[in-house]
Amino acid sequence: MFNKIKKHLEVANKGYFEHMFFAMKVGLKCLWSFVTAFVHAINPAWFEYSTSKRIKRAENC
Repeated sequence: MFNKIKKHLEVANKGYFEHMFFAMKVGLKCLWSFVTAFVHAINPAWFEYSTSKRIKRAENC
């Protein structure tokens, strides 16, 4: 298990905490996209383009 983690960190070229905070940041962005998409599904006038803009930005990274 630890060898697999170590190998992943080497491939990602990040330290443990650097990787952890990066993954948390990405996860929170995904969570926010879920919230805006869910709200938009209920009321299409709200968050009209928020989720699609975030997805397009993520694709260009």
